[in-house]
Amino acid sequence: MKKIVPFILLAFFSLRLFASVGPHVQQLEHDSFIILRSALIVGALCFIVSLIIKKFKKPTPIAIKSEDDIN
Repeated sequence: MKKIVPFILLAFFSLRLFASVGPHVQQLEHDSFIILRSALIVGALCFIVSLIIKKFKKPTPIAIKSEDDIN
């Protein structure tokens, strides 16, 4: 499930990107650098945010039942 959500977001971003670029294909050769730079910036920001979330996320304690707890 954790890998499906980013895939869906990437698909929506890609579809929106192609829909907005489609009518201006002739300008694409001039705008391609800007589009690639924007995609790299967004990807880097998402990666940094995910690293920050992983760093500050507290692990949940796992309860292990021992024989002493049963009696």
